[in-house]
Amino acid sequence: MRTLLISIAVILTGLLAGSCDKEETAAPPAPADPPAPTEPAVPHSYTVSTLAGSGIYGFADGHGEDAAFREAYGLATDAEGNLYVADSGNNRIRKITPDGWVTTVAGDSAFGSANGTAAQARFNYPHGLVVDGDGNIYVADAGNSLIRKISPDGIVTTLAGSGAAGFKNGRGKEAAFNFPADIVLDPDNNLYVSDGGNACIRKITPDGVVSTFATGFGFPEGMEIDKAGNLYVADAGGFVVRKVTPQGVVSILAGSTSILGYVDGNGADARFHNPEGIAIDGLGNLYVGDLNAAIRKITPAGIVSTIAGTGVKGFADGTGPEARFSEPSGMAIDPAGNLYVGDVRNLRIRKIQL
Repeated sequence: MRTLLISIAVILTGLLAGSCDKEETAAPPAPADPPAPTEPAVPHSYTVSTLAGSGIYGFADGHGEDAAFREAYGLATDAEGNLYVADSGNNRIRKITPDGWVTTVAGDSAFGSANGTAAQARFNYPHGLVVDGDGNIYVADAGNSLIRKISPDGIVTTLAGSGAAGFKNGRGKEAAFNFPADIVLDPDNNLYVSDGGNACIRKITPDGVVSTFATGFGFPEGMEIDKAGNLYVADAGGFVVRKVTPQGVVSILAGSTSILGYVDGNGADARFHNPEGIAIDGLGNLYVGDLNAAIRKITPAGIVSTIAGTGVKGFADGTGPEARFSEPSGMAIDPAGNLYVGDVRNLRIRKIQL
C-alpha cells in the first residue's frame, strides 16, 4: 500500500502515539496480492484512458505521458476542471489541466515541513487534498502529521498539527495527528480529516479548532461528502466503505470487516480488498479505488459493481474489463463528470468517462 519507509514510520509512530479510542491502533495493512475474484466482472461501457504519466518512476512536469510521478495518491478537482495531485513520493503538490498539462504547485523532492513560497515549502509524503471555492488547497501532509494550506498565490502555511505524530485535540498547532490520509470540506468550511494512525475522523473548524468527529475505523483513508453532509470513508484497514452522518453516527455501507475479497453484490454481501480512494457523483453514486486492481461503484442503495478492471494487476487502457490497474487509490470527479484515478503503481493518472 505504501513504501516500506512510510509503513515503518507509521508503525513506529503508532507505538508512540495514542488514538481516538485511547487504544493501540494497527498500522496500515501491508500490501498483498488481492484474492482472485469469486465471480466474474460484468462488462461495462466505461472507457479508461491515461491523462498523464509515463509509467517511469520519477519526476517531470510536461504534457500527458511526458510527465512523471512517484506514488500519486490523493486527487482533487477545482471548479475549472483542473486536477490536483498529492504526489507522495515526490513530496510535491502537482496540477493537471483538463488537457493534460502537468505543473508543480508547491514542494520539491526534499522532504520537510517548511512553510513559505511554493519553491521554499517542504512536505513529507502528502497523501490527500481538497480545494475550496476560493482556490485554497488543503493538504493532509501525512508524513509530517500536519494539515497544510496553500493559498492561490502559492504561499504554504500550517493550519493544524504539532508536527509530532500523536493524538490531541485543540487549536491549530496544539492539535496532533498520526498519518492524516485524506481531507474533505463541507459547505460551512469545516474540514474533516481521516486520521489513519488514530483510526478516527477529525474535524477542523474554520478558525482552526480540532476535535474528534467519529471513531471506530480500521485505517480510514479516502473520504467524500454528499449534499446532505454525510461522509463516506474508504476504510482500508476495515475492508469496508463506511457512512458517517452529520451527527457522527458510523455505519457500514458495503463490505465486511471480517472477510476481505472481491465480490460484487448488495451491501454486506460485497467484498473489498483495502479500499483506498473514493469519489462521489451528482447522483450520489460512489466510486472506490480498491486494491483488487478494480474500480468499484456503490449506488445510494448500497449495490456494488465493478466498472473497470477485473482484479488482475497490470496496465491497459480500454473499456470496462479490458482496462488494467495496479493499486488504484485517489479518486476525484470533475465538474464535467469525468472520474480520475491515481493509479499508484502504474505511476499514472487515469481518466474514466462515466
